[in-house]
Amino acid sequence: MGFLSRRGSASVYRERMTTGPRWIAMLACMAALLMLVGSGAEAQTTGKKYTMKIAHVLTENDNVHRALVKFKEAVDKKAGGQVDVQIYPNSALGSLRVTFESMQLGNLEAGVWDAVTPANVAPVYALPELPYIFRDLNHVHKVLDGPIGEDITKALLDKAKVRTLAIYDTTFRKIFTKSKAINALADMKGLKIRVPEAQNYVRAMQLLGANPTPVAWGELYTALETGVVAGFENKCEAAFNAKLSEQTKFAAYTGHIFCINPFLVSDRWLSGLPKDMQQVIVEAARESLAWQRLESPTSEKLFEQKMKDAGVTFTSPDVAPFRKAVEPFYKEYGDKINANDLIKKIRES
Repeated sequence: MGFLSRRGSASVYRERMTTGPRWIAMLACMAALLMLVGSGAEAQTTGKKYTMKIAHVLTENDNVHRALVKFKEAVDKKAGGQVDVQIYPNSALGSLRVTFESMQLGNLEAGVWDAVTPANVAPVYALPELPYIFRDLNHVHKVLDGPIGEDITKALLDKAKVRTLAIYDTTFRKIFTKSKAINALADMKGLKIRVPEAQNYVRAMQLLGANPTPVAWGELYTALETGVVAGFENKCEAAFNAKLSEQTKFAAYTGHIFCINPFLVSDRWLSGLPKDMQQVIVEAARESLAWQRLESPTSEKLFEQKMKDAGVTFTSPDVAPFRKAVEPFYKEYGDKINANDLIKKIRES
């Protein structure tokens, strides 16, 4: 019944006129409170949703993929369902080059690559994958976690608008061959070794005396089977998961390159998230990196044993001649991208 209903008594009318302002104020306060509570519930249940597709070329068994699963679990826990992380392994969305270009075009949010793919845009990003530039794993982390690493990742952000969320470890790479063991540098002469489509790897194998042959990772099994290449270089985990133990008889501990696996994200996409969701992504990536760095060495040892159990024989050539053979590449590459000082800093860190 309205305040001014003709059917209301005069006394009721007078009472409402007396108490009305206080009653209306109370009602307004309650309404405002309900609106605040309601808006909070709405933000939690109907807030804008974001999709984060992550591409990579490795299998689900690889510790890098498992690190991404850890990342997804952390995001799911922290983001309250606002960010849907979708992981696409096994080159499902394309090769390293294709997926990186897709991210730059805005068709992909994130992924894990090597160093040399983003280096096509920011050349200094390839420096960690120069042959024998690192002494050991501690040296790797000292460089990547310090000012030099910041300079390298900033160059990629400035040039490509791509942000580095984490740099996952792999291991110092080995050379796998189909029919010839590598016991010394001389055994590399003329070997057709599969390499990624990257100048670092091509030039390193040339300087070691081999015949580098770029082949997409997904096509390597057939290339070995048909004799297109006589070997390849990588880590045991990737080799075993790709069933390359079936095409491999020998592996050499050359440690010629430490391949990093940077977890990259489109800065345009990340910057478009609410600030709290940006923080969720960064924190989840940091947690996944801590897990992966502990897991990687153990995982590689496990798969090394699996390769041995599959019949692969490992050799340990003296790497001093290998290191000496690639020495000219530092100045050659440094001159090319104007990074001689940075290369020197890395080697002397």
